[in-house]
Amino acid sequence: ILLTMLVRSAVILAAVLAVVSHEATAFTAPTSAVGRSSSTALFIADVDAPGAKKSTAPIEKIWTVSKLDTDDAIMDVAAYRNNRVGPAGVIEKQQAKRDAQDNTGAAVRGGLTGLALGVGYGVVTYTGSVGYGGGDLQEALKNTGVLGGIMGSLLAWNSLSGRNVYVSTMEDAANRLKVDFVEGLMARQDVGFAARIDNSDTAYGGRFRQTNGIVAAIDCQLRNCEESKNVKTFGELPPHIHIRNLAVDQKCRRMGIARELVEAVVDYADKETPAELVTLVVDDTNTAAINLYKSLGFDIESIGNPSTAMPKYGQWTNGRSIMSKKL
Repeated sequence: ILLTMLVRSAVILAAVLAVVSHEATAFTAPTSAVGRSSSTALFIADVDAPGAKKSTAPIEKIWTVSKLDTDDAIMDVAAYRNNRVGPAGVIEKQQAKRDAQDNTGAAVRGGLTGLALGVGYGVVTYTGSVGYGGGDLQEALKNTGVLGGIMGSLLAWNSLSGRNVYVSTMEDAANRLKVDFVEGLMARQDVGFAARIDNSDTAYGGRFRQTNGIVAAIDCQLRNCEESKNVKTFGELPPHIHIRNLAVDQKCRRMGIARELVEAVVDYADKETPAELVTLVVDDTNTAAINLYKSLGFDIESIGNPSTAMPKYGQWTNGRSIMSKKL
């Protein structure tokens, strides 16, 4: 019985620590204009929030747009999409959270949590929910004491040592960013372009220090042809490049960066791929983005009706449209 309880204690402890560790990580949410990678979503960040006034100051071109050809450049984009926090910054935040924690107080809370788990286990033992038949108060009290003591001690020690706040290794932090933000780019299933500024240590107060100057990025994917690394077929479309995940940092909007990134994708599609079209998906309410794309020669068609959108495009979403440009 004691061995069984120890095994169950280990399982419960692993679950508790997994939850605690997940909540304690210092990975940040994506910027509001980015979001996770999606095969259908396109996010435009080259316009300010509704109601914002457009700046009348002259715009000096302080950025360059280039294709993401190296793993290091792709990881810079991952840092940008992680709210401008790279692997080293992730670890620094996690360590700061661990250092700031009141370990004694956390240990007390851990001990009480373990005792509460023990009480819960005793209750289910008494009611017969775990296979003991139920009704044996002495057995229930013994289970409460043993499990509560084991769990309370383990959780208290884990908290007292600061291990309840997870701190990544550099390899783990980099891998987490890769998986969350740039997995398609790293696998070379997608192709990306980024806008980068010089003097990242000082420009904008060092805002882009951890991104090595990246202030905007865009992904695209070749589809519906033998050369594509995505084997899925998208409707009846000919070979095409599909734009995804366009975002410009809020401090660098209204400068024409989004336009230049889209132009870079169109140029790449035309000169380096067998694509006949460039496509993207846009929210019907995003008039600023629609106007931008129209000014670049894109046509628009709703994909809100599944009976017409699915055969042609292989997808449909209410309130969205496909925009396309022939090459």
